[in-house]
Amino acid sequence: MRGILIALTVAAATPASAWAKVTYPVAIPGECMVLAQREGVPTVINNRYEAAKAKYKLYRLSARDPLVHQCRDAVERARQALRHPQEVAQ
Repeated sequence: MRGILIALTVAAATPASAWAKVTYPVAIPGECMVLAQREGVPTVINNRYEAAKAKYKLYRLSARDPLVHQCRDAVERARQALRHPQEVAQ
């Protein structure tokens, strides 16, 4: 459950103007796969509800866990890529 919620963070954390750009299903970032498997959850986000749950779950996980830290960084990079796709392409 924790892993999918982490993955959903990417979609849930995007600004309202970017929601139109997000198409489901969305795979979680590769850096989050191990954490998702460890927590026994799917690695694909199917809708906005699941994205919101993932965002909340990632927020509640301990930052002392290296996998959580790595996943949060990956999610932030994915959010930045959605906000500014032209900067990522360069």
